[in-house]
Amino acid sequence: MAERQDLVIIGGGSGGFAAAIRAAQLGGKVTVVEEAHIGGKCMNHNCIPLTFLITAARRMNAIREAGHFGIQAGDPELDVDALHDEKDLLIEGLRMGTREQLVDYGVEIIDGRGKLTAADTVQVTGQGDREIKARNVLVATGAVQAQLAIEGVELPGVIGTREADALREVPPRVVVIGNQAWDFELAQYFNWIGSQVTLISPTRQMIPEADREISQRLAKFFHDSGIGVKRGAAAEAIREGEDGSLTVVLDGGAEEVPTDRVVAARHLPNSAGLGLRQVGVRMDEGAVQVDERMRTNVSGIYAIGDVTAGPMWSHKANAEGIVAAENAMGRASTMDYDSMPRCFHTSPSVAWVGLTQDQAEDRGLEIAVGKVPIAINPYAMILNQTAGAIKIVAGKRYGRILGVHMMGPGALDLINVAAVAMLSEATVHELMRFIPAHPSIGEALVDAAMDVEKRSLHLPKW
Repeated sequence: MAERQDLVIIGGGSGGFAAAIRAAQLGGKVTVVEEAHIGGKCMNHNCIPLTFLITAARRMNAIREAGHFGIQAGDPELDVDALHDEKDLLIEGLRMGTREQLVDYGVEIIDGRGKLTAADTVQVTGQGDREIKARNVLVATGAVQAQLAIEGVELPGVIGTREADALREVPPRVVVIGNQAWDFELAQYFNWIGSQVTLISPTRQMIPEADREISQRLAKFFHDSGIGVKRGAAAEAIREGEDGSLTVVLDGGAEEVPTDRVVAARHLPNSAGLGLRQVGVRMDEGAVQVDERMRTNVSGIYAIGDVTAGPMWSHKANAEGIVAAENAMGRASTMDYDSMPRCFHTSPSVAWVGLTQDQAEDRGLEIAVGKVPIAINPYAMILNQTAGAIKIVAGKRYGRILGVHMMGPGALDLINVAAVAMLSEATVHELMRFIPAHPSIGEALVDAAMDVEKRSLHLPKW
């Protein structure tokens, strides 16, 4: 007799894991089908390994700057093999812990490739074929790395983000092509470990979806750090020299950038070969179309994370997984993206939530803006990390917080405070009454809220 589960999840990444645990908490019989490694792209090939690498590089840079604090440490040396061995141990530990957590909740894990053969049937191929009947199916297959449409991307020395995360060498020169979070993080990582780095962004605004001013500040910081930043540049070809070196050709030959390695890849929804079109699931350019409850147009089939449209963030997939699981188990949950933060693990870190000033103005909203440079914050001065700013976009009439944008030390944690404030429908007036610890970067958040009404305590008097 065919098996029947309450929820079969194709894909064991961040979103699939969250959905499996939540459905099990609600009493569901759950199966996760994963063809590669539990933890998905984020844990195994992107967020976790890259954050580990850039954290190590950040510490190297801190040692170089230790003289500011009277510490004479000299120039640090990097053991690349030891660095990657530690990274791989971390990933293996997380992978094992994730699998054990699923097992503890009674979730069945099947190693193999899942494919829909009917709206309620998942066929698994791999270590023995299986067919699983399900009341609900969740597609959580994430994204797949693909080449950019550039002549020469097949050449040796042209790698994607996955290969860059695993590269056990310090290339003399690196070109990074792209404007996604992983592109900026890889550019800074290679710069800090000793490579000469050029970052090529196809858009004039280096981070298209971020606040324009914050994006400009990061571009300047990169430039000041020795990273060559080329904005609005089209990489049209990559050519190989006789000595094995590479050259990236920009804007129809107007400029050429010599290099040893090129990081050039995009990530696309991993929806091919899953039987989705055959069972009638609606897609747009490979992305599964879903509503606010993560439902597809086919009853009983849900989809979350990078396989759907929208930004590719692990915490987005996680939240969507919980919503999908609750709906699959009979509840009525919806996604709220307005209070979902975005973050770059650069240093200084960049994070934001809600609308940018341009987006608010384009919607015709009457707004007031408050902003303070990190340079006037005492704790930033103590840290000797004064690049950046905090900016708040608020409704002019009632002070409703529409967006918060940060660049500076601690931004990745502080943005969560702003997100909670927005989720709670707090106004800037309530944020002004927040009493931050002293000294802390949080004082700059309160100061930015005060500046919405031009009553900051630390900005120069008007």
